[in-house]
Amino acid sequence: MHKGLKIKLARIGKGLTQEQLAEKIDKTRPLVSSIEQTGQGNYYTLKKICEVLDLDIEQLENEANEGSKAYKGQTLQLVQKENERLKQELELYKDLSLSQKETILSLKSQIELLHKQKPNKK
Repeated sequence: MHKGLKIKLARIGKGLTQEQLAEKIDKTRPLVSSIEQTGQGNYYTLKKICEVLDLDIEQLENEANEGSKAYKGQTLQLVQKENERLKQELELYKDLSLSQKETILSLKSQIELLHKQKPNKK
């Protein structure tokens, strides 16, 4: 597993977006994306990322070429954790959407009442 994937999984495990990680290391989101995709990056940038994500840079370098079963199990756990987080976020959006729909319907009915109460001018 290359460094980029390990960084991505660690970022997801911390609940950070690429944008949030980029802000924490004073870099851009496209740079974080590139590092996650390629596993390539400046040593000092990788070091900053490791500090934010509580990774050991030496361990990251050494394990990048190893495909241990334990890490694969950890990968599955991180993916499951991210999946659960996204499900919760989806539920929040559904609740927000329903609340907004109720507000719109209430406002429409109030407008209709106002129109009915308003005398017609001819």
